[in-house]
Amino acid sequence: MGQSSPQPRRTPPLDSLKELAPGADVVYVRANPRSWIQGELLAAYTWPQHQGEAFVPLGHATFPDDEHHTAVTIGEFLKDWRHLPVVGMLYASDETYTYHVTLAPPPWSLAVGDPQ
Repeated sequence: MGQSSPQPRRTPPLDSLKELAPGADVVYVRANPRSWIQGELLAAYTWPQHQGEAFVPLGHATFPDDEHHTAVTIGEFLKDWRHLPVVGMLYASDETYTYHVTLAPPPWSLAVGDPQ
């Protein structure tokens, strides 16, 4: 038997959003639920150092020349993956649905033991 060629690596659904907001742990996005063709990246954040503190905003989440790519990427993500456990709806209207997406778990959820 000959060796089979390796299968292409599948990109996890969240990777497309991570590319739009490098370094972000949580993003807020919205899209028109009628077509899911266009979406918008509203904000990107990193987790605070300690649980209960406010998110730390990222200012470099998207670039002006990427507006079309950003809109399509977010729309496609929400169309296919809005029911993932890391996606939560924040607001719904006739025109737009707004979601928060957790791209990485908070650091305190990864702690194994209590340091105290």
